[in-house]
Amino acid sequence: MNELAYDVSCHDDVMDEGELDANTPFDGLDLDVRSLTSTTRVPRAVVAVSSEVQASAVPDEIIDVARDAADRTGFPRLTCLELFAGPGGLALGTHKAGFRHLALIEFEATAAATLRANCSGPLEMDPGVVRHKDARVVDYTPFAGVVDLLTAGPPCQPFSAGGHGRGADDERNMFPALLDVVGTLRPRAVLVENVRGLTRDKFREYFEYIQARLRFPFHRPGRGEDWRAHYRRLLTVRDTEFADDEQYVVKTQLVDAADYGVPQHRHRVFIVALRRDLGLEPFYLPPTHNRHALLYDQWITGVYWKRHKLAPLSYVDPSDARIVRELRGGLFPLEGRSPWHTVRDAISNLPESVARGQQKGMANHVQHPGARAYKGHTGSALDAPAKALKSGGHGTPGGENAIRQADGTIRYVTIREAARLQTFPDSWRFSGVWGACIKQLGNAVPVDLAHLFAKAIHDRLTSVTHVAVLNDRLAPVVIQKTEAAAMSLPGH
Repeated sequence: MNELAYDVSCHDDVMDEGELDANTPFDGLDLDVRSLTSTTRVPRAVVAVSSEVQASAVPDEIIDVARDAADRTGFPRLTCLELFAGPGGLALGTHKAGFRHLALIEFEATAAATLRANCSGPLEMDPGVVRHKDARVVDYTPFAGVVDLLTAGPPCQPFSAGGHGRGADDERNMFPALLDVVGTLRPRAVLVENVRGLTRDKFREYFEYIQARLRFPFHRPGRGEDWRAHYRRLLTVRDTEFADDEQYVVKTQLVDAADYGVPQHRHRVFIVALRRDLGLEPFYLPPTHNRHALLYDQWITGVYWKRHKLAPLSYVDPSDARIVRELRGGLFPLEGRSPWHTVRDAISNLPESVARGQQKGMANHVQHPGARAYKGHTGSALDAPAKALKSGGHGTPGGENAIRQADGTIRYVTIREAARLQTFPDSWRFSGVWGACIKQLGNAVPVDLAHLFAKAIHDRLTSVTHVAVLNDRLAPVVIQKTEAAAMSLPGH
């Protein structure tokens, strides 16, 4: 006799009359249980099967139908809480991905003012969501258990070349505070951005410690215990010592923002942690743009210059000529990538900026004087992605955050131009004097890059969330159809 050995579990909720029954597919989701076997993979939130079925496997067709149904029936938006929010690049990216912010926590006054200034506009939230506080003194207990995504851009100075490189011992190191908050909130996912310097050999062990603490956020350091001693203890922890909803799967990825469509070279590391009980796998975001596609458009087809209504100019870099020769010989496949976005692409359609002290036209589009070139600081070329915007303690010295014009002179980018290089919309308003705004933008996460990572997380969380929310509706259907299929098998 062939039998289906399913251990079915579901809620006891009673369906409303006329909602769903065993003969009604859920908007096209016809669960043909006659084809089920003991190794069939089905959503664990709908029906728990025998141990031979992997709980983490959710068929794509189930996910797609669940997502479509959720869009029609108004499922609640996923929630987000952000630490070290800065001027809002990460916040706007996660908002665009579909998350609803419960709190944006930022200690620096002008950055907090920028966030508040944009709440009623691009962020579409109550300004009370912005909390101008030190993240270490906030009471997070009211948010415990209700945060889907915790995001953070901890201060990068402890790990950057320009921040003295004191790492974990720097008083500005906020990773301990962030890791404690993970343990308090137990979010379903965590997204962290920081400088590439965090991955340097000098900080390698601390970077590994951060990942270990994220894997086991409930394994906290003892009173007075330094991170090295705690790391040694963490290395002995086994998965079985904590429940699945008390540990995370962690993945890191180094990126250059230019490879993802941002008109700026900005090398950063992203850390993504997904709570283990969700059964989600870590992901890698493949690059979408590259240099070769840009050079192809500039020097093979010429469409770049035609778009900007310009005669071809000179190569930006001496190595460009060699790459173009190889492109003409077909030696470099473009691999379906799009061209890098250039400074000219980003700012060419802006109106003329005004000099300081003149009547303002476009918001944050005032030309600051005093840019000069010196060794290693010669501004960004117009026809390539910009050099990384930097944050200075007192504005920006010399050739930093400047544009090298066709005649060889350089000028500072305006705040609005810098915002475009960070992919902020023109509707985004920055608070503070020029130096304060440059500092905010130098610390910001590019909006479009933040959106890509947040969207990837949102899609994964949405899949398991929608299936779980549909549990009450679908579980009775699956149970009844499973029982009917079992009765129809030979031997019954």
